[in-house]
Amino acid sequence: MSSDVAIRAEGLGKRYEIYDKPQDRLKQTLFRGRRQFYREFWALRDVSLEVKKGETVGIIGRNGSGKSTLLQLLAGTLTATAGEIRTDGRIAALLELGAGFNPDFTGRENVFMNGAILGIPRAEMERRFDAIARFADIGDFIEQPIKTYSSGMVVRLAFSVSANVDPDILIVDEALAVGDAAFQFKCLDRLETLTKSGTTLLFVSHSMDMVKTFCNRVVYLQEGSVKASGSPEDMAELYLFDLHAEVRRDRSGRPAVAWKRPLYDSGQAAFGSEDGRIVSAEFANGGGHLSVFTAGEQISIVVDAEYLPTVKNPHLSILVQDWRMLHIGGQCFALVGGPADDGLLHARIECSFPGRLAQGRYFISLRLEERRTKDQFFPVDKQTGVMSFEVLGQAGGFLGTVDLGIRLSELQTPSSADRLEI
Repeated sequence: MSSDVAIRAEGLGKRYEIYDKPQDRLKQTLFRGRRQFYREFWALRDVSLEVKKGETVGIIGRNGSGKSTLLQLLAGTLTATAGEIRTDGRIAALLELGAGFNPDFTGRENVFMNGAILGIPRAEMERRFDAIARFADIGDFIEQPIKTYSSGMVVRLAFSVSANVDPDILIVDEALAVGDAAFQFKCLDRLETLTKSGTTLLFVSHSMDMVKTFCNRVVYLQEGSVKASGSPEDMAELYLFDLHAEVRRDRSGRPAVAWKRPLYDSGQAAFGSEDGRIVSAEFANGGGHLSVFTAGEQISIVVDAEYLPTVKNPHLSILVQDWRMLHIGGQCFALVGGPADDGLLHARIECSFPGRLAQGRYFISLRLEERRTKDQFFPVDKQTGVMSFEVLGQAGGFLGTVDLGIRLSELQTPSSADRLEI
């Protein structure tokens, strides 16, 4: 294995034997494999991936897709039925709630037990204990048995141990969703510190915003196999498309098409159905799908779309994103298509917004959709990052990404009587 690779899995599979009746398990033992009394269930099948040192990789997918099984195999808490795993470095894992803790031991005793499991000498764990207890912030409960803890307290202690033993590889399985908002913020800050210091991070999350913020790459699992692997934005869009497609199939029985051809060979992801498409998208200043603006300048775009008359309540959503492909704003417009001889309805929309943005690169994603409510829609054609533009200069002294128009209305010098004594 290359020296820059932290984890390599090849042809990984995990099979379980499902017995319909308890006596079938006994029969299987007595017949010694000459007959089969069980059904095979493959939680994972032929999964291969490579994670480089210092990389942050997200694992996404529906419940039951094999995400937790994969992390447990990589952490060494499960044995693979097929395939091979090689890792390089100390692994700390935060898996299902309370995993690795003895409920009858106190928090302190479990901290030292976990250190021993990780191969950390007791003397070193004693030096780290105060930092672990301070981060967990569970007070005197650190001296009480784990079985007296709330679920949030268990997560606090488990994460604190995993994040404060300087792991080379940290594996997290959606456990942070249990903690309160303040602790989640502290955990995310710690994760960011670890990744900046070179720790390899693998984590499962159903939060696409978290995936986009932290991950360099995302692996999308579906029914125990790798459906796709790529950029966080592309994988998040594909995952959300599949969710919408499933709802649509349940509702109407119509098939859905996952991948579509991106406009302009942008290299970005495109998803949708066969019910319509975005024909073209350009900046109105003649710059095509790439342009440059000065800070504060008006940005206008023109979009052409076509769709079948069966698309009820058609809309076009315009999403402005920063260089990390995180949304910073957008708008949704209802479409009124004109009749055409080819059986499709055609619509054109032109819109504009002031480019009160910080200097840098931005993307525009477009989504032709069949919208039911404000929050429920089905993407007919989603073109991710199909347009991009640069903003040059930065007017005024605003902070952050977007100029909110905060202006000074009055500045007064307080009188001596109004000044506070220091």
